[in-house]
Amino acid sequence: MKKFLKIFFGVLAGIFLLLLILPFLFKGKIETKVKEIINEEVHATVSWDKFSLSLIRNFPNLRLGLDGLTIINDAPFEGDTLVHVGSFSLAVDVMSAIRGDAIDIRSVLVNKPTINLKVNSDSIANWDIVPESDAPAPVADDEDAEMPAFSIQLQSFEIRDAALSYSDATMNLKTSLKGFNSRVRGDFTESHTTINLVSNVEAFDLEMDNIRYLNKATIDLRADVAADLENMVFTFEDNELIFSRIPLFMEGYVAMLDEGYDMDLRMAARQTEFRTLLALVPEVFMQDLEGLHTEGSLTLEATAKGKYIDEDNLPAFNVLLDVKNGMIQYPDLPKSINNIQIFFQVDNPGGSMDNTIAEIRTFHFELDNNPFDANLHISTPISNAVFKGAMIGSIDLASLSDAIPMDSIDLKGLITSDLTLDGDYNMIENEQYEDIKANGNVTLTNFEFRSPDFPMGVTISEADLFFSPRYLELRSFASRVGESDFGLTGRLENYLAFALKDGTLKGRLDHVSQFINTNELMALAGDEPLDADQEVEPLQKVLIPGNIEFNMSTRIDRILYDRLDLTNTTGNLLIKDSRVVMNALRTHLLNGNMVMNGEYNTQDTIRPFVDFDLAINSFDINMAAHSFSMVESFLPVAKNAQGQVSSSFKFNTILGDDMSPLLNTFNGGGNLRSNNIEVSGSKVQDAMATMLRDEKYKVANARNVRVNFTIENGNLTVEPFDVEVFGKSVNIAGTQSLDQQMDFTMRMPVSRSEISNVAGLLGGNISSSGGDVMLGINITGTPSDPKLAINADDLQRAVRDEVRREVERAAERVIEQGVEEILKDENVQEKIEDAGRRLRDRFR
Repeated sequence: MKKFLKIFFGVLAGIFLLLLILPFLFKGKIETKVKEIINEEVHATVSWDKFSLSLIRNFPNLRLGLDGLTIINDAPFEGDTLVHVGSFSLAVDVMSAIRGDAIDIRSVLVNKPTINLKVNSDSIANWDIVPESDAPAPVADDEDAEMPAFSIQLQSFEIRDAALSYSDATMNLKTSLKGFNSRVRGDFTESHTTINLVSNVEAFDLEMDNIRYLNKATIDLRADVAADLENMVFTFEDNELIFSRIPLFMEGYVAMLDEGYDMDLRMAARQTEFRTLLALVPEVFMQDLEGLHTEGSLTLEATAKGKYIDEDNLPAFNVLLDVKNGMIQYPDLPKSINNIQIFFQVDNPGGSMDNTIAEIRTFHFELDNNPFDANLHISTPISNAVFKGAMIGSIDLASLSDAIPMDSIDLKGLITSDLTLDGDYNMIENEQYEDIKANGNVTLTNFEFRSPDFPMGVTISEADLFFSPRYLELRSFASRVGESDFGLTGRLENYLAFALKDGTLKGRLDHVSQFINTNELMALAGDEPLDADQEVEPLQKVLIPGNIEFNMSTRIDRILYDRLDLTNTTGNLLIKDSRVVMNALRTHLLNGNMVMNGEYNTQDTIRPFVDFDLAINSFDINMAAHSFSMVESFLPVAKNAQGQVSSSFKFNTILGDDMSPLLNTFNGGGNLRSNNIEVSGSKVQDAMATMLRDEKYKVANARNVRVNFTIENGNLTVEPFDVEVFGKSVNIAGTQSLDQQMDFTMRMPVSRSEISNVAGLLGGNISSSGGDVMLGINITGTPSDPKLAINADDLQRAVRDEVRREVERAAERVIEQGVEEILKDENVQEKIEDAGRRLRDRFR
């Protein structure tokens, strides 16, 4: 017996050990082969962090596990993550694998998957990663050559904490699911079984054409489904669906056909009170739903019946929302929204999607005895959308604040609307605007808005927008934001094509303002406007839409920007092709005036640029240096200067994300003119005064300044020019690099006394008496740390000239002394007098 037990337990231990080590013996080969096969068969890169096999965890089933499964797209979505799964495991009946006739999969668990599905503008889907094969399918003549089939003998399928996103550029559609969990259980080995389905979604978002239809909607589903697996027919039995707090139920069936599906489904709200519909409103807007008093009835249902084969063979479907005699009353507010009537329906008898008719037959409510009505009917949405609608009524925004909690928002004003619309898409496409009926107007009077996040508020005293088929006419618009006022009139054309088919919105606008405080406008997010000594936050890159074409005239009496005060600004702007073109934009600033022509171009959204031609007259140079970083970069001495300057200046440069010029892309040129500039406190002048040992060089009064310059990739070149400074004519030329490294030469007459000490250092000697000496002074280093040196050749030449002049003066003195001695001889004097007489006689 002991021997038997010893053998028995030894065999058990051996079996257990075998179960433990067998997967590891073949794991490496299996993993390598699987990776090779998968990556050869897909247009993507498939990888995982960990591959595991085990017979222990799910005995007698074989457990296969993958951790960190990732699928990375190839072009045209190269580098995008299509799928990432935290962990994935499935259990396989090991005996079915041994038999070889079929491999039975018993359970699947997918943990924390993230799936990103995309369709680009060329209608290419990023999940289409399996290439099509041109080779004919192999004929299975040899039974021995057949691969074993996989059969789904599931008892459990589970997804935990999934995130799914889908975007379609062709439809301008975005949707996402977050926190998606699902568990499916049932005995799939039977021909008839009951499937237990439990699913929930924490956040469901849906956006189409930049309109958010669903925002963080929640979904909870619990359902028992009778499954006829032999005929693939699934019938909903006991179930409950809660969609954003709306309890719904489903009934009917779905059958899987060889091609498509057959269905007869109905979904409807379990409750018939109007209050149920308010659960669709995001909680942030319905904070006190529990205390809300409502009245009215609700019908909400959807049906689908028939076969779904493809987009041209759809089942009949219908969606209905019907609200009768609705009312909303908040407990702490004096007014209510009454007589709410809504009838919305989408109906399709089956076949093509073009057979769909969508209509808002009734949309009516009354607020403080002011009725508001709207309706809309759309048919043949695919081939040629035919539309007809109207919006008539008025809304008193002050009464709205008395009926709906505004959470510290101050809102006033009266909106009045009387609009009708009747036409079809082809009329817009073919610009047959005369066939479209679009008439009416919308007015807004005495509008006020103020909130804790927007304390300065905005007011619109009047706004009148008139609609016609061809254009919108802004007959009046007068607004104030804080200290700034805005007046607009004009006309917008092609607005229907702009709204319905991404056409170009064209227009002519006239803008007038008395005062615009940009410091205040740029601080909208703050609690208080900027003080005079506060810095303005950096601008953000502004992109100009490509489908807008505006001609705008502007007249602004005063603009306050940072510390700049601009007055009498006038000009014309053309906004077109993602550009703002400025034509003769005139303004007064810095005690002078400027005319600007040029453009701001954002056709390249990554590298927007400006190309300007400026005519500047009598700017205060010191104010300009403290107001424009560009002046400080290219002319640092301007911060130490006083005087008026004029300039003609053309330049172009790429702009950074903060709208500042990228100086290494700055190119241009022009001239700088001034009758008088005084410079003091410059480190260059201080260095010159030290070198020449004369304090007068610390203050320079330059007269008749005429400078021509060019800038290439941020490097400044100053052409040679003459200027009157220090009471002398000075010639200056040179360069300054992007990092402000200077290489200038200043040629100027310098008194002998100023350079006598410098000459002595070179072994020469220059007399302090006599005229000035022309010298070249080399200026290098940076404006903050300049290096000055007198040109050695000039100095040596000056010494040589001085020596030559001294020799000549000595020779002259010797000759003069010899002549005086000769003239003292009486015979010589008589001969000179006789020669003079004969010369006079000859010319008588």
